[in-house]
Amino acid sequence: MTRPEPFQLAVSQDRRIPALGDPATDLQEWGNVARSPQTTFVLHPPVDLELAYRVDRFVLFLPFSSATTEMSVGEAPMRRTRLRAGTVMMVEPGTLVRVRQLEPVEFLVLAVDAAHVAHVAERAAAGRLWHTRTVLDLADPAVAALGAEIRRALLGDPLVEPGYLQLLVDAILARLTCLFLGEAAAPAAGEALSPGVLSRLVRHIEGHLDAELRVEDLARLAGLSRSHFSRAFQRMTGEAPQRFILKRRLCRARDLISAGAPNLARVAVEAGFSSQAHMTTAFRKELGVTPSRYREAFRPGGEIGAAAPEPHRSRPPVPQVGPRSEPSARSR
Repeated sequence: MTRPEPFQLAVSQDRRIPALGDPATDLQEWGNVARSPQTTFVLHPPVDLELAYRVDRFVLFLPFSSATTEMSVGEAPMRRTRLRAGTVMMVEPGTLVRVRQLEPVEFLVLAVDAAHVAHVAERAAAGRLWHTRTVLDLADPAVAALGAEIRRALLGDPLVEPGYLQLLVDAILARLTCLFLGEAAAPAAGEALSPGVLSRLVRHIEGHLDAELRVEDLARLAGLSRSHFSRAFQRMTGEAPQRFILKRRLCRARDLISAGAPNLARVAVEAGFSSQAHMTTAFRKELGVTPSRYREAFRPGGEIGAAAPEPHRSRPPVPQVGPRSEPSARSR
């Protein structure tokens, strides 16, 4: 795989194919281009862009900042939309995409051969029903992290190898497959919660961890009674709904603390705990440490298992022992 210098095309070079004109079918020389046998990588710099493009492969688009754009996918009319950092758009081969950027934005484009997408999806689905579909604004922390790592590697990692980059792409495809599993299928006999419904519920939980999440509301989203939903959710995930939510809140809190959040009370709020004391109780029960001790592990020299230093205690003065004096004659 060839890997050029970052942003190898001059900013002044024209990147305009009229959005309402005849679509192009080949953009391989746009942006920062690298290739593996299955994927073309384009890391596009934040400069003005306009295009009409009928994609010939599966194309994933990941913006690294927020920006306003006009866009249409398929035969829909162009509409103004707001790109969000950390999201992904995926379109299928043959899809017509028209874009007119109103604000410059750096973005990653991954164009993947359809046969390879099918190969990865089959492995990820492990015999279950799978399908692909167009997504326009999917926010998923795993996909965002994998996209950021591809960006970092393309920007000049001296150890980057074609196989490593392709494995990152495959991980994104596998993650998307898992998110889409069963969305088009009816629930199997005796199974009231399909994989597609479950994936939507999990995305809802992840997006609302800092708010109240009641089992009744989740059951309503799934179209089930509370008792039926609780049984179906546990059968699909191995966890009762409230237990699942608690574990996701702990995960969010750990992410915030490991990222350097200094205020544990604020971490508790953002992770959805009712108070810092509630978060501390959960940490101690689930992890065996308090949040403050967990935070120490991410400071220089910190180690969760390290014994805390003994507090300094002042010792009482040691009595001086001298020669024993004989009692005086008066005291006898």
